[in-house]
Amino acid sequence: MKSCERGLHWSKLSLLCVLLLAGLSWPALGKSMVGEFDIPEVSPLDADAVAALRREVERDASAGALAAEAAAQAEAILPMEPTPLRVIHYEGLVNTDPRRIDTVKSLKQMGDVAWLMRHWQASGDPRCVAALKAAVVAWANTYEINGNDVNENKFFPLLVAYDALRDGFAEDDRARIDAWVRAMGEIHLVRVQSSDHFTNRYNKSVRMVAMCGRILDEPAWTREAVAGVERFVTHSLRADGTSLDLEERDSLTYHGSALKPPLELAALLGEAGADLYDWESPQGGSLRRSVEYMVPYATGEKTHKEWVNTTIGLDRRRAEAGLEAYRPGRLYEPSRALGVLEAACAFDAELLPIVAELAERPGATYPTWRTLSNAMLSAPE
Repeated sequence: MKSCERGLHWSKLSLLCVLLLAGLSWPALGKSMVGEFDIPEVSPLDADAVAALRREVERDASAGALAAEAAAQAEAILPMEPTPLRVIHYEGLVNTDPRRIDTVKSLKQMGDVAWLMRHWQASGDPRCVAALKAAVVAWANTYEINGNDVNENKFFPLLVAYDALRDGFAEDDRARIDAWVRAMGEIHLVRVQSSDHFTNRYNKSVRMVAMCGRILDEPAWTREAVAGVERFVTHSLRADGTSLDLEERDSLTYHGSALKPPLELAALLGEAGADLYDWESPQGGSLRRSVEYMVPYATGEKTHKEWVNTTIGLDRRRAEAGLEAYRPGRLYEPSRALGVLEAACAFDAELLPIVAELAERPGATYPTWRTLSNAMLSAPE
């Protein structure tokens, strides 16, 4: 990791100044819309990686600024009361549907969980532990698993929290939550093994299988997730870098959405992840080529009019409902490529300056939380 001449040691009194220097913008997330909510990026880290991250927060100014942002967000969230749902009404509904709007009121807690996890990873704040454990227990005791990949993918931050804090749960709670996680993993495993439609939704199930397998120490599930990525690359990614999502939806937004889960998994695999990033199908597609396809759109060298030729009815219904983000012909926003490129930085350091520009933190060692956490996965002890 690149060293910094001076570390950043912040306190509650200096927190506001740090935030003003770091900036509170999060370009990749875009503006919130009705029936939508933002979930900040958060990665599962083992104890060694968490320890390395906390050292880096003290040593590097950009890491410290990211930690300060997480701390400020956590202060605004704590104390947090769980808002669990038995049923989620989200996937397939236009954003303005009252059922979806009502669901988002509760489900947006997953964004709060992500911020609390970031703060805990950076600081070990015990208040986060208490709030996160309460949320995990409440949602696991309430939500009825049905295998909907879009809806249940929203639980990713909750699963990251459980993975980190699992040993601290009461035995009865842990047994019950483990059963909930297993049921979720098994239902998505069936989709990964049997689906023949390899779009962004397929990779949401890949993500869930990998995360549930990590929690339950099921290496066979990790292998199935990797095999699922290879099937996705084979059937969805083209030799020219385009994808099935781009063909079906005429949208770089969904092209990027399909790439992020495989990139997350690859980063967690260590050296084997680089092999997965470069793995090439018989037809010539690869994660690397599809990431590189996005670069000129991220830099503004090229533009793309979104949704013009989408074949998906939901996209058209969203446009008809007046949702600007789904207006046919709307130009793809370069900032929306941030999530893909920051994940791919783990395998291609040349992407880092582009990520720094998109994140509005030029020159930062770690312009985003994802670049920081991914670096800690390979940090020396």
